[in-house]
Formats: sequence, structure tokens, C-alpha cells
Amino acid sequence: MPRSRFSGRSTSHHNWNPQTSVAPVLATSVTADVAVQERVDSLLRERLDLHAQLFDAAQIQRKLSGPRALQQGSMQFASEVFAAHYLSGDFVVLSHEGPKVLTAVGDIAGKGFAAGMWFTNLAGLLQSYVHPSDPGRTAAEINRHLCYLRPVAPFVTAFFAQLDCEDGTLIYCNAGHFPPILLHSDGRTETLDKGGPLLGALEHATFDSGQVSLTAGDILVAYSDGVLECRNSAGEEFGMLRLLRAVHTAKQPTAQETLVVLLAAIQDFANGRSLTDDLSLLVIQRNFTH
Repeated sequence: MPRSRFSGRSTSHHNWNPQTSVAPVLATSVTADVAVQERVDSLLRERLDLHAQLFDAAQIQRKLSGPRALQQGSMQFASEVFAAHYLSGDFVVLSHEGPKVLTAVGDIAGKGFAAGMWFTNLAGLLQSYVHPSDPGRTAAEINRHLCYLRPVAPFVTAFFAQLDCEDGTLIYCNAGHFPPILLHSDGRTETLDKGGPLLGALEHATFDSGQVSLTAGDILVAYSDGVLECRNSAGEEFGMLRLLRAVHTAKQPTAQETLVVLLAAIQDFANGRSLTDDLSLLVIQRNFTH
């Protein structure tokens, strides 16, 4: 018999068994699928855990801010803060001792988690440096602290005020914040802009205190740039003129109801469009009878 030309080659392929050859491939594929699923499950758990931590942080932030609604004597206070991204860089802080209420309204540069972390620092500074009868001094000391922490610390705009709820005297300092609107019961408006530059910019900046009186029926509205820059579907901003009109028509029996009317005007204008910046509002309202 003639010798085959292929007799020197391996003939093991003639013994190929589909079942024994495919099994390792299937096992490898199943192992890979299990690993991918385990990784997906792990990422989902991490995401849920992160959401839970952010929720807890938001609750702490709200707790440090003080009550959303407060009544002292003839004065009513109502506030709300909406975060564009989980935690807010806007803040409204209310604290009271006897007939006097201390308030701080402001905006920490940036958004989200970093801004929320700086809020905690700022809340501590307010406790350490507050001078009830001299908001300008409070602003100056917080400014020096933030300048010391540069370049890590953010810029902050803030409105600090002390309100005597018995006689309606409001002593304030505006540190680069959008001026709050004081609507008098006779329809006159004035803006509270006395103070100084934003905090954290100029180490040796000076800050002055101003004073106004809230009489029966007066309303004070403090707000952040998120209100003015709220946009509708056409890309138009809410702006100062719309805010002034809304303030003139928003007066309700309570500060909480007035706040709701103002928020409704902003939401109607946005017509479902999501926030692009944090938004905050504070309403201080003096009763007609006191």
C-alpha cells in the first residue's frame, strides 16, 4: 500500500467531539455573564447608596437652615430652597432669640455636592461670627475667613439681617447679593442694597449696615439669582420686572401663602422646564394688625 503523503501529520481532528469541545466555551461565556451581572448589581447598589447619602446630606442642610415657617409676634417668615443638583448652594438661615430673628440669605458659587459642603462650613461661621446688632461686622469677619481659605473657598453672596419683631426695625448688610425687595403697604417699593462686595473676594473689604422699618402690611422678599434666571421654553428669563410684578400681586394673609403664590408665578413661567440653577425665596411679612 502506498504511503500517504499526510501520514506524518496529526490526525487528532478525526476524534473531535462537539459536546466536549463546546462545553468549555459555554462555561467561559456563562462565567463572563455572571461577572458582568455582578458588576452591574454592584454599581446599582453603589448608586442607591450614593442617593441615600445625598438625601441624608440634604436633610442635614435643611435642618441647619432652621424652620421653613416661623411666626414671632406680628412678623411671619416663610422660606423655600430648591436645588438644581441634589444639594443646594443657595441657603436661607433663620434663628430666633426672644423677639429678634436673625436671618441670612445667600448663594455659594457652584452647584451640587461641593456647594452643599461649603454650606455646612458657612453655617458654622454664622454661629461663630454673628453680631446681632451689626450685620456689617458679621459680613466682614466671614469675609476674612473665606479669604484666608483662598483659593479653595468659593465666593459667596449673602444678605444678613436682624429683625426686631416688636417694633419692626430691620438692620441688614447686603454682601454682593441681589437686593431684597421691600414692598410697603401703600405700594411703594425699595431695595436693600447697602453693604459691600461679595464674600471671599477682597480680604480688607469694608461692609456697612443699613436700617429700614417694616410697618403693618409690609412684605420683604429676598431671592437668589436662580429666580431671575429661571427660563421658559422660549429661553426667556423671569427677570426683575416679572419678579416685581409678582411681588406686587402676591400678598396673602400669611407669609407661607404669599410664598406659594410667588413660587406658582415662577413655575407657571417656566412651564415645566427644569431648573438650571438653585432657587431660593424668603418672605417676611408683617401683619396688618399687631
